[in-house]
Amino acid sequence: MWKQKRKNSYRGFTLIELIVTLSIVATLAGIGAVAVVKIRGTTKQVSCINNLKTISNGLQLYYNDYKVFPDDGYPDDTDDIYPLAVELSDYITILDTYLCPLDDDTTSVANLASYDPFYVKRSGADQTDSIEQLAIGCPRHRGNDSSTSLFSTGSTVITTVGTVQANGQEVPPDGNSTQRKINTTGDKFTFDDGSTVTITSTVANYNVFLVQSVKLSDGTLYSIIRIQGDGTIDNDVASGSKFEVITPSAIVGVRGTKFTVITTNNGGSTGTEITEGKIILTDRTTGATKTMTPEATPEIVITEEEHTHFHWHADGTKHSHAHAEGKGAHHGRKNGRQHLIKLMKKRKMWGDDHGSNGSDDDDSEDKIVVCHKPGTDDQETKTISASAKTGHLNHGDTLGACSGVSANYYGWSWKKWWRN
Repeated sequence: MWKQKRKNSYRGFTLIELIVTLSIVATLAGIGAVAVVKIRGTTKQVSCINNLKTISNGLQLYYNDYKVFPDDGYPDDTDDIYPLAVELSDYITILDTYLCPLDDDTTSVANLASYDPFYVKRSGADQTDSIEQLAIGCPRHRGNDSSTSLFSTGSTVITTVGTVQANGQEVPPDGNSTQRKINTTGDKFTFDDGSTVTITSTVANYNVFLVQSVKLSDGTLYSIIRIQGDGTIDNDVASGSKFEVITPSAIVGVRGTKFTVITTNNGGSTGTEITEGKIILTDRTTGATKTMTPEATPEIVITEEEHTHFHWHADGTKHSHAHAEGKGAHHGRKNGRQHLIKLMKKRKMWGDDHGSNGSDDDDSEDKIVVCHKPGTDDQETKTISASAKTGHLNHGDTLGACSGVSANYYGWSWKKWWRN
Protein backbone atom coordinates (compact mmCIF):
# COMPACT_ATOMS: atom_id res chain seq x y z
CA MET A 1 0.00 0.00 0.00
CA TRP A 2 1.32 3.34 -0.91
CA LYS A 3 1.64 5.84 1.96
CA GLN A 4 0.44 9.32 1.36
CA LYS A 5 3.36 11.75 1.46
CA ARG A 6 3.07 14.51 4.07
CA LYS A 7 3.03 17.88 2.47
CA ASN A 8 5.84 20.10 3.75
CA SER A 9 4.21 22.87 5.82
CA TYR A 10 7.42 24.91 6.29
CA ARG A 11 8.02 27.96 4.13
CA GLY A 12 10.38 30.94 4.09
CA PHE A 13 9.73 34.59 4.97
CA THR A 14 7.56 36.55 2.64
CA LEU A 15 8.93 39.80 1.30
CA ILE A 16 6.65 41.84 3.57
CA GLU A 17 7.70 39.88 6.66
CA LEU A 18 11.36 40.35 5.75
CA ILE A 19 10.92 44.11 5.28
CA VAL A 20 9.08 44.41 8.63
CA THR A 21 11.78 42.41 10.42
CA LEU A 22 14.60 44.48 8.96
CA SER A 23 12.74 47.68 9.84
CA ILE A 24 12.43 46.57 13.47
CA VAL A 25 16.11 45.64 13.63
CA ALA A 26 17.12 49.01 12.09
CA THR A 27 14.90 50.90 14.56
CA LEU A 28 16.39 49.06 17.54
CA ALA A 29 19.91 49.68 16.23
CA GLY A 30 19.13 53.38 15.83
CA ILE A 31 17.77 53.61 19.36
CA GLY A 32 20.87 51.84 20.66
CA ALA A 33 23.19 54.18 18.77
CA VAL A 34 21.40 57.25 20.16
CA ALA A 35 21.63 55.80 23.68
CA VAL A 36 25.38 55.20 23.28
CA VAL A 37 25.91 58.78 22.06
CA LYS A 38 23.92 60.15 25.01
CA ILE A 39 25.88 58.05 27.48
CA ARG A 40 29.16 59.24 26.01
CA GLY A 41 27.96 62.84 26.13
CA THR A 42 26.89 62.46 29.75
CA THR A 43 30.24 60.91 30.66
CA LYS A 44 32.11 63.84 29.12
CA GLN A 45 29.90 66.35 30.90
CA VAL A 46 30.52 64.58 34.22
CA SER A 47 34.26 64.80 33.49
CA CYS A 48 33.80 68.53 32.80
CA ILE A 49 31.93 68.96 36.10
CA ASN A 50 34.78 67.29 37.96
CA ASN A 51 37.26 69.61 36.23
CA LEU A 52 35.31 72.68 37.32
CA LYS A 53 35.10 71.43 40.91
CA THR A 54 38.86 70.94 40.96
CA ILE A 55 39.39 74.42 39.51
CA SER A 56 37.01 75.79 42.16
CA ASN A 57 39.18 74.25 44.87
CA GLY A 58 42.29 75.69 43.21
CA LEU A 59 40.72 79.15 43.09
CA GLN A 60 39.92 78.97 46.80
CA LEU A 61 43.47 77.90 47.66
CA TYR A 62 44.77 80.78 45.53
CA TYR A 63 42.48 83.19 47.39
CA ASN A 64 43.69 81.86 50.74
CA ASP A 65 47.26 82.76 49.75
CA TYR A 66 46.76 86.09 47.99
CA LYS A 67 43.40 87.36 49.32
CA VAL A 68 42.15 87.92 45.77
CA PHE A 69 41.10 85.62 42.94
CA PRO A 70 43.11 85.41 39.67
CA ASP A 71 42.36 88.06 37.05
CA ASP A 72 39.83 87.20 34.36
CA GLY A 73 39.78 88.14 30.68
CA TYR A 74 42.17 85.65 29.07
CA PRO A 75 42.25 85.17 26.08
CA ASP A 76 39.79 87.94 25.09
CA ASP A 77 41.56 90.71 26.98
CA THR A 78 45.05 91.19 25.55
CA ASP A 79 46.15 92.80 28.84
CA ASP A 80 45.63 89.50 30.65
CA ILE A 81 48.49 87.28 29.52
CA TYR A 82 48.05 84.48 32.07
CA PRO A 83 45.49 81.66 31.72
CA LEU A 84 44.23 79.91 34.84
CA ALA A 85 46.64 77.07 34.14
CA VAL A 86 49.50 79.44 34.99
CA GLU A 87 47.78 81.19 37.89
CA LEU A 88 46.81 77.90 39.55
CA SER A 89 49.91 75.87 38.70
CA ASP A 90 50.83 75.69 42.39
CA TYR A 91 47.54 74.03 43.24
CA ILE A 92 46.53 71.87 40.26
CA THR A 93 49.18 69.61 38.73
CA ILE A 94 46.93 67.40 36.59
CA LEU A 95 46.97 69.47 33.41
CA ASP A 96 43.97 67.81 31.78
CA THR A 97 41.90 69.52 34.49
CA TYR A 98 42.03 72.69 32.37
CA LEU A 99 40.67 70.93 29.26
CA CYS A 100 37.04 70.18 28.45
CA PRO A 101 36.79 66.73 26.78
CA LEU A 102 34.73 68.35 23.99
CA ASP A 103 37.07 71.27 23.31
CA ASP A 104 38.20 70.89 19.69
CA ASP A 105 39.85 74.33 19.37
CA THR A 106 43.56 73.62 18.84
CA THR A 107 44.66 76.99 20.28
CA SER A 108 42.53 76.60 23.37
CA VAL A 109 43.80 73.07 23.96
CA ALA A 110 47.44 74.05 23.39
CA ASN A 111 47.12 76.84 25.96
CA LEU A 112 45.23 74.67 28.47
CA ALA A 113 42.48 77.29 28.37
CA SER A 114 39.14 75.53 27.76
CA TYR A 115 37.42 77.39 30.59
CA ASP A 116 39.18 80.79 30.63
CA PRO A 117 36.78 82.61 28.24
CA PHE A 118 33.90 81.80 30.62
CA TYR A 119 35.63 82.73 33.90
CA VAL A 120 34.60 85.82 35.91
CA LYS A 121 36.70 87.00 38.82
CA ARG A 122 34.47 87.38 41.89
CA SER A 123 35.28 89.10 45.17
CA GLY A 124 32.89 87.22 47.45
CA ALA A 125 31.43 90.54 48.53
CA ASP A 126 29.28 90.89 45.41
CA GLN A 127 26.68 88.34 46.51
CA THR A 128 23.82 90.80 46.22
CA ASP A 129 21.08 88.53 44.93
CA SER A 130 19.37 85.38 46.10
CA ILE A 131 20.59 83.74 42.87
CA GLU A 132 24.25 82.77 42.97
CA GLN A 133 26.81 84.49 40.74
CA LEU A 134 28.28 82.58 37.78
CA ALA A 135 32.02 82.15 38.23
CA ILE A 136 32.99 79.83 35.37
CA GLY A 137 31.28 77.54 32.91
CA CYS A 138 31.52 75.41 29.77
CA PRO A 139 28.83 75.61 27.05
CA ARG A 140 30.15 72.82 24.81
CA HIS A 141 27.86 69.97 25.80
CA ARG A 142 24.95 68.28 23.98
CA GLY A 143 25.67 70.12 20.76
CA ASN A 144 26.29 73.45 22.52
CA ASP A 145 22.77 73.31 24.03
CA SER A 146 23.93 72.51 27.57
CA SER A 147 26.42 74.30 29.82
CA THR A 148 28.20 73.14 32.94
CA SER A 149 28.00 76.17 35.24
CA LEU A 150 30.03 76.70 38.42
CA PHE A 151 28.69 79.37 40.78
CA SER A 152 30.63 81.55 43.18
CA THR A 153 29.47 79.52 46.18
CA GLY A 154 31.00 76.36 44.72
CA SER A 155 27.83 74.63 43.46
CA THR A 156 27.89 73.14 39.96
CA VAL A 157 24.69 73.10 37.89
CA ILE A 158 23.85 71.91 34.37
CA THR A 159 22.10 74.78 32.58
CA THR A 160 20.55 75.32 29.14
CA VAL A 161 22.43 77.59 26.75
CA GLY A 162 20.55 80.65 25.50
CA THR A 163 20.80 81.77 21.88
CA VAL A 164 22.67 85.04 21.24
CA GLN A 165 22.92 86.88 17.93
CA ALA A 166 25.52 89.43 16.88
CA ASN A 167 24.14 91.70 14.16
CA GLY A 168 21.62 89.03 13.20
CA GLN A 169 24.11 86.13 13.11
CA GLU A 170 24.02 83.44 15.79
CA VAL A 171 27.08 83.46 18.06
CA PRO A 172 28.60 80.02 18.80
CA PRO A 173 28.57 79.73 22.63
CA ASP A 174 32.06 78.17 22.59
CA GLY A 175 33.39 80.38 19.80
CA ASN A 176 36.80 82.02 19.80
CA SER A 177 37.37 85.66 20.72
CA THR A 178 36.56 86.92 17.22
CA GLN A 179 33.32 84.95 17.01
CA ARG A 180 32.06 86.13 20.42
CA LYS A 181 32.63 89.88 20.05
CA ILE A 182 31.18 93.08 18.61
CA ASN A 183 33.40 96.16 18.29
CA THR A 184 31.95 98.77 15.92
CA THR A 185 29.48 101.60 16.52
CA GLY A 186 25.99 100.26 15.76
CA ASP A 187 26.91 96.61 16.42
CA LYS A 188 24.32 94.80 18.52
CA PHE A 189 23.97 91.66 20.66
CA THR A 190 20.42 90.27 20.84
CA PHE A 191 19.61 87.67 23.52
CA ASP A 192 16.99 84.91 23.77
CA ASP A 193 14.70 87.06 25.92
CA GLY A 194 14.86 90.08 23.61
CA SER A 195 17.48 91.93 25.66
CA THR A 196 19.89 93.98 23.56
CA VAL A 197 23.36 95.54 23.86
CA THR A 198 24.22 98.23 21.31
CA ILE A 199 27.57 99.98 20.87
CA THR A 200 26.97 103.73 20.55
CA SER A 201 30.57 105.00 20.52
CA THR A 202 34.05 103.48 20.46
CA VAL A 203 37.71 104.29 20.75
CA ALA A 204 40.44 102.15 19.16
CA ASN A 205 40.63 98.55 20.45
CA TYR A 206 37.14 98.61 21.99
CA ASN A 207 35.52 95.18 22.19
CA VAL A 208 32.39 93.73 23.80
CA PHE A 209 32.61 89.96 24.34
CA LEU A 210 29.90 87.43 25.09
CA VAL A 211 30.94 85.42 28.16
CA GLN A 212 27.87 83.27 28.81
CA SER A 213 24.11 83.24 28.37
CA VAL A 214 22.31 80.39 30.15
CA LYS A 215 18.86 79.59 31.50
CA LEU A 216 18.72 78.85 35.21
CA SER A 217 16.50 76.13 36.72
CA ASP A 218 13.66 78.62 37.27
CA GLY A 219 13.78 79.71 33.62
CA THR A 220 15.59 82.99 34.27
CA LEU A 221 18.02 83.93 31.50
CA TYR A 222 21.42 84.85 32.97
CA SER A 223 23.74 86.64 30.52
CA ILE A 224 27.24 88.07 30.97
CA ILE A 225 29.26 90.30 28.65
CA ARG A 226 32.80 91.62 29.07
CA ILE A 227 34.14 95.00 27.94
CA GLN A 228 37.68 95.73 26.82
CA GLY A 229 38.87 99.26 26.04
CA ASP A 230 37.07 102.60 25.95
CA GLY A 231 33.59 103.19 24.56
CA THR A 232 29.87 103.29 25.32
CA ILE A 233 27.09 100.70 25.18
CA ASP A 234 23.34 101.07 25.64
CA ASN A 235 21.64 98.13 27.33
CA ASP A 236 17.98 97.17 27.38
CA VAL A 237 17.44 94.11 29.57
CA ALA A 238 14.12 92.25 29.53
CA SER A 239 12.06 92.26 32.70
CA GLY A 240 12.99 89.43 35.07
CA SER A 241 16.24 88.52 33.31
CA LYS A 242 19.60 88.63 35.07
CA PHE A 243 22.36 90.48 33.27
CA GLU A 244 25.95 91.51 34.08
CA VAL A 245 28.44 93.80 32.36
CA ILE A 246 32.05 93.05 33.34
CA THR A 247 34.71 95.76 33.03
CA PRO A 248 38.23 95.83 34.53
CA SER A 249 37.00 98.13 37.31
CA ALA A 250 33.33 97.19 37.92
CA ILE A 251 30.57 94.61 37.59
CA VAL A 252 27.21 96.08 36.61
CA GLY A 253 24.45 93.68 37.67
CA VAL A 254 20.84 94.27 36.66
CA ARG A 255 17.36 92.80 36.30
CA GLY A 256 14.98 94.28 33.76
CA THR A 257 16.81 97.59 33.37
CA LYS A 258 17.70 100.21 30.79
CA PHE A 259 21.16 101.67 31.32
CA THR A 260 24.37 102.90 29.69
CA VAL A 261 27.94 101.83 30.50
CA ILE A 262 30.86 104.13 29.61
CA THR A 263 34.45 102.92 30.00
CA THR A 264 37.54 105.16 29.86
CA ASN A 265 41.21 104.81 30.81
CA ASN A 266 41.28 101.41 29.09
CA GLY A 267 38.44 100.21 31.27
CA GLY A 268 40.03 101.48 34.47
CA SER A 269 37.12 103.88 34.91
CA THR A 270 33.52 102.68 34.55
CA GLY A 271 30.64 105.14 34.43
CA THR A 272 27.04 103.90 34.64
CA GLU A 273 23.87 105.84 33.85
CA ILE A 274 20.46 104.31 34.59
CA THR A 275 17.19 105.36 32.99
CA GLU A 276 14.88 102.58 34.21
CA GLY A 277 14.91 99.83 36.86
CA LYS A 278 17.67 99.14 39.39
CA ILE A 279 21.40 98.40 39.20
CA ILE A 280 23.78 96.74 41.68
CA LEU A 281 27.23 98.18 40.92
CA THR A 282 30.22 96.30 42.32
CA ASP A 283 33.69 97.80 42.70
CA ARG A 284 36.02 95.01 41.54
CA THR A 285 38.89 96.33 43.64
CA THR A 286 37.16 96.55 47.02
CA GLY A 287 34.09 94.35 46.49
CA ALA A 288 31.91 97.21 47.73
CA THR A 289 28.45 97.49 46.15
CA LYS A 290 26.16 100.42 45.41
CA THR A 291 22.51 100.38 44.42
CA MET A 292 21.48 102.68 41.58
CA THR A 293 17.99 103.90 40.67
CA PRO A 294 16.92 106.71 38.29
CA GLU A 295 15.48 108.69 41.20
CA ALA A 296 18.24 108.36 43.83
CA THR A 297 21.54 107.69 42.03
CA PRO A 298 21.19 107.97 38.26
CA GLU A 299 24.98 108.16 37.65
CA ILE A 300 28.02 106.56 39.31
CA VAL A 301 31.67 106.34 38.23
CA ILE A 302 34.05 103.70 39.62
CA THR A 303 37.79 104.08 39.12
CA GLU A 304 40.46 101.50 39.85
CA GLU A 305 42.43 102.14 43.00
CA GLU A 306 45.23 100.42 44.83
CA HIS A 307 44.32 97.36 46.83
CA THR A 308 46.15 95.14 49.27
CA HIS A 309 47.13 91.54 48.76
CA PHE A 310 49.46 89.03 50.40
CA HIS A 311 52.67 88.16 48.59
CA TRP A 312 54.97 85.21 49.27
CA HIS A 313 58.77 85.45 49.33
CA ALA A 314 61.37 82.84 48.48
CA ASP A 315 62.26 82.35 52.16
CA GLY A 316 58.70 81.26 52.92
CA THR A 317 57.54 84.51 54.54
CA LYS A 318 54.72 86.69 53.28
CA HIS A 319 53.50 90.22 53.77
CA SER A 320 50.78 92.51 52.44
CA HIS A 321 51.27 95.57 50.30
CA ALA A 322 49.21 97.77 48.00
CA HIS A 323 49.41 98.01 44.23
CA ALA A 324 47.20 99.07 41.37
CA GLU A 325 44.51 96.65 40.19
CA GLY A 326 45.99 96.22 36.75
CA LYS A 327 46.08 93.17 34.54
CA GLY A 328 49.86 93.25 34.72
CA ALA A 329 49.73 92.92 38.51
CA HIS A 330 50.15 89.17 38.59
CA HIS A 331 49.32 87.83 42.04
CA GLY A 332 50.70 84.33 41.61
CA ARG A 333 54.31 83.46 42.06
CA LYS A 334 56.68 84.94 39.49
CA ASN A 335 57.72 81.61 38.05
CA GLY A 336 54.16 80.33 37.65
CA ARG A 337 54.62 80.02 33.90
CA GLN A 338 57.91 78.17 34.32
CA HIS A 339 56.22 75.87 36.81
CA LEU A 340 53.47 75.09 34.30
CA ILE A 341 56.05 74.40 31.57
CA LYS A 342 57.81 72.07 33.96
CA LEU A 343 54.56 70.18 34.57
CA MET A 344 53.89 70.00 30.83
CA LYS A 345 57.34 68.57 30.23
CA LYS A 346 56.78 65.99 32.95
CA ARG A 347 53.50 64.97 31.34
CA LYS A 348 55.13 64.63 27.94
CA MET A 349 58.12 62.73 29.25
CA TRP A 350 56.74 60.60 32.06
CA GLY A 351 52.95 60.62 31.65
CA ASP A 352 50.62 62.31 34.13
CA ASP A 353 48.05 61.42 36.77
CA HIS A 354 45.06 61.69 34.43
CA GLY A 355 44.23 58.27 33.04
CA SER A 356 47.91 57.36 32.77
CA ASN A 357 49.64 54.14 33.69
CA GLY A 358 53.11 55.65 33.46
CA SER A 359 53.53 54.79 29.81
CA ASP A 360 54.82 57.47 27.46
CA ASP A 361 53.19 56.41 24.21
CA ASP A 362 50.40 54.30 22.78
CA ASP A 363 50.16 50.53 22.99
CA SER A 364 51.12 50.00 19.34
CA GLU A 365 54.83 50.56 20.06
CA ASP A 366 57.32 48.10 21.54
CA LYS A 367 57.77 48.47 25.29
CA ILE A 368 60.78 48.30 27.57
CA VAL A 369 61.19 48.51 31.35
CA VAL A 370 63.41 51.12 32.99
CA CYS A 371 64.18 52.24 36.52
CA HIS A 372 63.30 55.95 36.76
CA LYS A 373 65.62 57.99 39.06
CA PRO A 374 67.47 54.91 40.42
CA GLY A 375 69.01 55.18 43.88
CA THR A 376 66.79 58.12 44.94
CA ASP A 377 63.69 58.39 47.12
CA ASP A 378 61.70 58.92 43.92
CA GLN A 379 62.86 55.83 42.05
CA GLU A 380 60.15 53.94 40.18
CA THR A 381 59.87 51.06 37.73
CA LYS A 382 58.26 52.33 34.50
CA THR A 383 57.12 50.69 31.27
CA ILE A 384 57.93 53.00 28.36
CA SER A 385 57.91 52.88 24.57
CA ALA A 386 61.15 51.83 22.91
CA SER A 387 61.30 55.18 21.09
CA ALA A 388 61.54 56.97 24.47
CA LYS A 389 64.50 54.87 25.64
CA THR A 390 67.22 57.36 24.69
CA GLY A 391 65.55 60.25 26.50
CA HIS A 392 65.16 58.26 29.70
CA LEU A 393 68.72 57.00 29.65
CA ASN A 394 70.03 60.52 29.03
CA HIS A 395 68.24 61.61 32.21
CA GLY A 396 69.97 58.94 34.30
CA ASP A 397 67.41 56.13 34.14
CA THR A 398 68.65 52.57 33.83
CA LEU A 399 67.33 49.56 31.94
CA GLY A 400 65.45 46.98 33.98
CA ALA A 401 63.26 47.16 37.07
CA CYS A 402 64.24 49.03 40.22
CA SER A 403 65.13 47.16 43.36
CA GLY A 404 62.97 48.12 46.34
CA VAL A 405 60.13 50.69 46.59
CA SER A 406 60.41 54.46 46.38
CA ALA A 407 60.01 56.35 49.66
CA ASN A 408 58.06 59.11 47.91
CA TYR A 409 55.88 57.06 45.59
CA TYR A 410 52.15 56.67 46.31
CA GLY A 411 50.28 55.27 43.32
CA TRP A 412 50.67 58.00 40.71
CA SER A 413 50.94 60.93 43.15
CA TRP A 414 54.42 62.21 43.94
CA LYS A 415 55.17 64.12 47.13
CA LYS A 416 57.89 65.98 45.31
CA TRP A 417 55.42 67.58 42.86
CA TRP A 418 53.66 69.23 45.79
CA ARG A 419 56.93 70.34 47.42
CA ASN A 420 58.18 72.11 44.27
